[in-house]
Amino acid sequence: MSKLLYLNLAVDSDDTSLGFAFGWLKEISKNYESVDVITLRLGKLPELDNKINIYGPTYKKNKFYKYMFLYSTAKKLMKKSEYDNCFSHMSPISVFIIALLLKRNNIKTTLWFTHPGPKFGLKKIILYITYKLSDKILTASTTSFPFKSKKVHVIGHSINLEEFKNQKNVYKFNNFLILSRISKSKKLEISIDAFLNSNEKHKNLDVIGGPLNKDDEKYLKKLEKKYLNFNNINFLGKTKHTDLPKVLKKYDINFNSAGEGFFDKSVLETLSMGIINFYRNPDFNDLYSNHSHKYHFENTVDLTQKINLLNNASASDFDNFFKIINNNLKDHSLSTLNERLNHII
Repeated sequence: MSKLLYLNLAVDSDDTSLGFAFGWLKEISKNYESVDVITLRLGKLPELDNKINIYGPTYKKNKFYKYMFLYSTAKKLMKKSEYDNCFSHMSPISVFIIALLLKRNNIKTTLWFTHPGPKFGLKKIILYITYKLSDKILTASTTSFPFKSKKVHVIGHSINLEEFKNQKNVYKFNNFLILSRISKSKKLEISIDAFLNSNEKHKNLDVIGGPLNKDDEKYLKKLEKKYLNFNNINFLGKTKHTDLPKVLKKYDINFNSAGEGFFDKSVLETLSMGIINFYRNPDFNDLYSNHSHKYHFENTVDLTQKINLLNNASASDFDNFFKIINNNLKDHSLSTLNERLNHII
């Protein structure tokens, strides 16, 4: 069996948004003799197979230190091991920094990236150069990578459907949720304002997730200030990704106001749990099949109207809805990740 060099932005089993990466790592490692992971931020680690080795600086280190750590660690590892492939998970900057090392050692590179990407500036340039340098690009949906090319392959997401399992048999509309990274790009106000304008505005809306950088922290403070006088809007912060299935059991409705390019795994995880989802990114339309017109919204007014129609649906409507959803979610199962990767890499 071969060896894999695996790059990513951060590993942290306690983080709501980042914890899912361990599922990917465990699944991909089944195809390799050993996997060496270099991350730019090292948080808490779960128990992992001893063939998976993780190297990284702590969260508090500055960017220059992290990039130097990445380069020097990659150089040392390449002297010790012959890698067949390099897989970069949402970290174009990592490929950019060690590109010469990868080329010198004749290591083929695959970038997984599912995000509309920066619209301008240095980050946009780095993403474009990394896209050109990589042999393959993998992404989750038709709009979740900003450049078009034959090397870009849409493979869907990879969610552990066994953990996020639908155990509901009654459909209520009591507990509302936004499961999301706290980021300006996710447009959380659209969903919160729509909820507060709806017939359900007297109920609770919990926001689960946290910021990843300073800009996100500023956005969170702005949201907390804006909704300070609404006692039913609760910013609960991060939850361990491993605890999410247990936490999600209490919720009935989830809102996702992220636009095109954001094929968020939180929509798939909550749907898999039997939670009804309203979404703004039309890439989810195929997943919803003939139910998309009921749950896709374009703006605050549109979402408010659709929330108000919830009580018009019957239990059989929701049974039929989740029957379709559960069937379509199989295309995004973690258990089929290696099968999908093997067709491409």
